[in-house]
Amino acid sequence: MRTLIAVTLMLIGIIEAANAAESNYVRGTITSYTTTTDGLMLMTDGGIPTNCTGTPYGWLLIPEANKTMIATALTMLTTGNKTATFYTGGIVGPTSFCVIIQVEPSGF
Repeated sequence: MRTLIAVTLMLIGIIEAANAAESNYVRGTITSYTTTTDGLMLMTDGGIPTNCTGTPYGWLLIPEANKTMIATALTMLTTGNKTATFYTGGIVGPTSFCVIIQVEPSGF
């Protein structure tokens, strides 16, 4: 009986850990992009992570200061490989957009 309870609790912990991870990233293909003075903004077919709830129109922002991430995203767009995992830091600053903190391209 104790073994069954321990296994059940362990499985619940694993499921909760998986759900928590999805709250700050999205895997998807870039469907739209634009630039602003704040940086490069992207939309994906994967939607938005839960920590981005409330970001206007589903836009994700790579801040202008993060030039390497912007270069990576633009390279993805020009090469046609638009699929990646986008890790987010939530809605930050006065722009009210969800900020991308890491871009992990797939298929390169």
